Amino acid sequence: MNSYQINIIQKLLRKPCPVRIPRTGDDGKVVNCYSISLYAGDTPLLLVDEVNNDGFVGSYFESNRFNPRASLPFTLMYGVTIRIEHYHGLYTHVYQGVFDYCWHEWTGFYKVQSFLSSMKHQVPQFFFNKKPLQLPSRMIILEKVIAKQSVKPHKTFSSLDIMTYVYGMRWYLHPKKTEVKQKMELYLESFVASGELSSPSSFDYKVTGKAIATLEQYQIEIARAKSDLNNQRAIVVLTIILAIFTGFQAGIIKTSYCVNLDKVWAWVQSFI
Repeated sequence: MNSYQINIIQKLLRKPCPVRIPRTGDDGKVVNCYSISLYAGDTPLLLVDEVNNDGFVGSYFESNRFNPRASLPFTLMYGVTIRIEHYHGLYTHVYQGVFDYCWHEWTGFYKVQSFLSSMKHQVPQFFFNKKPLQLPSRMIILEKVIAKQSVKPHKTFSSLDIMTYVYGMRWYLHPKKTEVKQKMELYLESFVASGELSSPSSFDYKVTGKAIATLEQYQIEIARAKSDLNNQRAIVVLTIILAIFTGFQAGIIKTSYCVNLDKVWAWVQSFI
């Protein structure tokens, strides 16, 4: 490694990251620090604290954690890559080597990437916040609760889990989130009262066998209602057709066109 690269890394190490790096909220927005690590393939070797003319010094990775303290001479760098992580606000830029860092940072391209990432999140969130956050019907909620529980049958869930399952993660930033969450909790408590859910603890819920029976009965009633509606529509259509043919036969409706409708009339009579 030449002195030019060493000087760049030394300069970056003057902006070290804290042990815990905030990634949300106002604390996360003001973060601007660098973390430099050495990797052998995908395996971390060393979290760099300093670099000198002989090699890198820092905490070595062993048994799934970093343990101080070790050094890695430049003569043993064969097959080892340098990973530079720039924690810039709420975004993290990862560079594979010094030249990759220089290309993105010195040109300011990393700021463009941060802006595009921000817009990718903020624009959909803006339109999501403009829409009213309405709860679906009680039975639709029960259907979604059962669908979520079926993925992990033995695991309990909370109102937050169901809200995320119904609306996705964007609901956390919606202006009406608290109001809708409280309504969701009322629905869940009503399911507990009617036996579709059990509540092992204050904020946890679990589906009972009655929930399946309730949902199946609801689905049967919906299917029956749709069938009745289709039958009613068919009767209305046939009634209109019958009235038209009756009008032709009675001479109320006259036309200069002559069409043999015997087969059609026989088909209509088969439904009467």
